[in-house]
Amino acid sequence: MKDQQYPRALELLREMDLLRRTWKLAIPNTGINKSEFFTLYTLRCPNGQALSWGEDCSQEPAPMTLSTLAKAMKQSMPAVSQRITKLEELGYVRREPDQRDRRTVWIHLTSAGNELLQTTGSEMLGKLERVLHRLDTQDGVNAQLLIQAFHCLALAVQEEFSQGKP
Repeated sequence: MKDQQYPRALELLREMDLLRRTWKLAIPNTGINKSEFFTLYTLRCPNGQALSWGEDCSQEPAPMTLSTLAKAMKQSMPAVSQRITKLEELGYVRREPDQRDRRTVWIHLTSAGNELLQTTGSEMLGKLERVLHRLDTQDGVNAQLLIQAFHCLALAVQEEFSQGKP
């Protein structure tokens, strides 16, 4: 049987699928998935800094162009554009043409998007911190090494499967 030739690869695939499915529990009842959440978060915190959940978020963050957002997320423009379309339909972002250059479109995080980040984001990130703490203290896993391993895995899978595609 062919799948017995690749037991570790199948085990990795199975665990990656399990992790993908459990992510649906992380952002329940919001109508968005983790990629869409990360898009909103990047609009709020483009440099990847941690959002202070208690901060006054009445001030709207600076808008971004699609290309800047895709670059900040290290993702393709078509993938990010598709997400922005859905988030716009849900009222979490809005597109606004540049007054001076009609080719440029600015993407704004709306107050509804910001509110979603404040409520759901705080809860989700708090739970993830507790998971990391539990791994550090109970399961004998170094959470920082696990994060680094995920990063290395993502880069290796990207390199192997992209085969020269940007």
